[in-house]
Amino acid sequence: RPVENVVVPISRHLQLVELTERTCKWPNGDPLSEEFHFCGNDAAETGPYCKYHARIAFQPASERRRGR
Repeated sequence: RPVENVVVPISRHLQLVELTERTCKWPNGDPLSEEFHFCGNDAAETGPYCKYHARIAFQPASERRRGR
């Protein structure tokens, strides 16, 4: 599949208690660090992540193998 121009979202740096059903739950950083946070951008209707992070999380198996 052709590579599209991808815009990397700027993280909203949300803490766990700030997440809602509509926010991206992609974790950033070391969970044991005080700097740990979640993306927090608008999540897609069909999952827990924004469009950008969903592309990373849900790659078809054939593409994962090709990247190795």
